[in-house]
Amino acid sequence: MSALRKPWFSPQEYLALERAAETRSEYVDGEIFAMAGGTLRHALIAANSVREIGNGLKDRPCLAVGSDMKVWIESANTFAYPDVSGLCGPVEPYDGLKDAYTNPSFIIEVLSDSTELYDRTGKFHRYQTLSSVREYILIAQASMAVDVFRRQGAEWLYHSLHQPGDLLKIDSVECAIPLAEVYRNVDFEGEAVAG
Repeated sequence: MSALRKPWFSPQEYLALERAAETRSEYVDGEIFAMAGGTLRHALIAANSVREIGNGLKDRPCLAVGSDMKVWIESANTFAYPDVSGLCGPVEPYDGLKDAYTNPSFIIEVLSDSTELYDRTGKFHRYQTLSSVREYILIAQASMAVDVFRRQGAEWLYHSLHQPGDLLKIDSVECAIPLAEVYRNVDFEGEAVAG
């Protein structure tokens, strides 16, 4: 008896399926992985981050986008949906449909129990192969904790933030936001509160 082989998809086959799909999936070296739904806390943190970074980039040729925009990592044969990403300067789209790009300067992932290990290891390793990426930021949703990894030459420097007044500095786009704004309306005891 032989083992069943997993199907392998080319990037173009994945894109054709993804663009017609009702749900999102990521593509990693020929395999397609369905993305799980998020929590209200996750959604608030991601939305707060996009809003605050976007406000900090106003009137400059910069952008911050949410998880609807794919990032193509050619060296890792991967399409990923970061929770937040962005850059200053021209966007290099993957193709004419402009639903994926290749040159983010920062990437933010909001951690969850089911993805934290992958976000810290495999996904981070893939993102590191993008020469454009200067910062990789992991935001916890169960507590106020942000891990910032900043590229310095061939090394990645680590910095952690835990206090509401701590500033999340995204040097690649010259933006800084207080952690209190990243976590605005987030209730660590329950899901969230209006504020």
